Amino acid sequence: MDLGFCVALILTGISLAFSSERLIDIDECGVSKGCYRVPNKCSDPLDCVYFLTWQNTSTSNEVHFEYAALFGNHSKPPWAAFGVADAPRMPGASVVDCIVWQTGNVSVQMSYNMQSPHHDNHPLNNTYLGLVRSSFEGAVIDSRIFCNFTRLRVINSSDPESDRVKNLTLPYYILFATGPTAAAGEKDIHDFSDIGPYASSVKIDFSKYSDLGGDKSLKNPYIRAHATLMIFAWIVLASLGMFTSRYMKNQWNENGTVCGKPVWFQVHRLSMVFVLALTLAATLVVFAYNDWKFITPDVQSGVTSIHPTLGVTVGVLLLVNLVVGNLRPDIYSPYRIYFWVFHAFFGLASHILAAVTMFLGVLQHKAQMPDWTRWIVVAFAFWRILADVVMTSTRIRYSERPPDYFAIANNEVDDAVTKVAAWRCAVMIVYSIGIIVLALVLIVAANVDM
Repeated sequence: MDLGFCVALILTGISLAFSSERLIDIDECGVSKGCYRVPNKCSDPLDCVYFLTWQNTSTSNEVHFEYAALFGNHSKPPWAAFGVADAPRMPGASVVDCIVWQTGNVSVQMSYNMQSPHHDNHPLNNTYLGLVRSSFEGAVIDSRIFCNFTRLRVINSSDPESDRVKNLTLPYYILFATGPTAAAGEKDIHDFSDIGPYASSVKIDFSKYSDLGGDKSLKNPYIRAHATLMIFAWIVLASLGMFTSRYMKNQWNENGTVCGKPVWFQVHRLSMVFVLALTLAATLVVFAYNDWKFITPDVQSGVTSIHPTLGVTVGVLLLVNLVVGNLRPDIYSPYRIYFWVFHAFFGLASHILAAVTMFLGVLQHKAQMPDWTRWIVVAFAFWRILADVVMTSTRIRYSERPPDYFAIANNEVDDAVTKVAAWRCAVMIVYSIGIIVLALVLIVAANVDM
């Protein structure tokens, strides 16, 4: 942390002699003021990640707020924000920002979150719209920003930005976040960690003095569902479906049929159909999260912003390949070879592109995935490549010639290959266990706060 900023904080704390008891009086929670705390069992602002109180003033159109927020370790001065929204997520939220300056002083301003396409936060042109400027008070104590301010319950509708400041006559979900400043008085993107961002699970009525609380930051349910469906579809089902098609034809051709088709074919087809179904479901979930709008790449957001575009591309490749797969010619048709080349190439291309898309997905801020999960995706890619190397080496070794993929696709296989049936099954079992373990680790990371 910047030395000048640290000194300013120390001098500010000494000269103002603020304490949590002075800035936030918690004795009247649920009696003469409303309170919301995170986590829900913390009893003091210095023990809480977030602590918010609200209370009517002597003026009927005013609500006084006291806010405390724990911030992360940054080299620049931090900020803390409190927002109200119609849903427990960022888009369309009306926000009050408490920003720490290099001098240690705390300023208060109004801002809002865009509805689309990237939910960016912008300060209002009139940064004090809806605020009572004489009510501002703030300090930094024990890695927490303490910020007191008074907000108007109803905003003057004649102001051109009044639609960006929500009236407090209705109940809303509350949002908490902290982060570093990008420059003096300007907010940088909020932290993604175990301390936030946070959204309440219920709407809060600021006309009632309730005493409520919530657990630590919850990952967005839409993002969790999207990640879970995609991970299971592309790491587990797609991997097994492609493995059986490439390497288990001979083994499972000898074990009868299911509904008139070889076992390997039914496993492959069923796996890929489920991959398509889960991919479609996951896509609909994330579109619902984005208010049914497609998020285009944003150069300023970095390479991870192409994740949606790559994801749609993977889905299109999968759909086209499934259609082609169901139009395959007869096994003795002269066009069978061209079909196989096309089907195999697009299947492999979609799987490779899916791995790249997943890697960019775990890097996205909104996924709130731990940094180490990127290496789990890399491990999956290496595990997939290792399985291909082992199985292809086995073919070469026991066939005593390079593998004839066209012959394999037409079920014209040497007797020598059948001698390694047990080995093929063993490799598939180990491979399957590996991808299931990797998928479970990623699914847990996507759904559990870490």
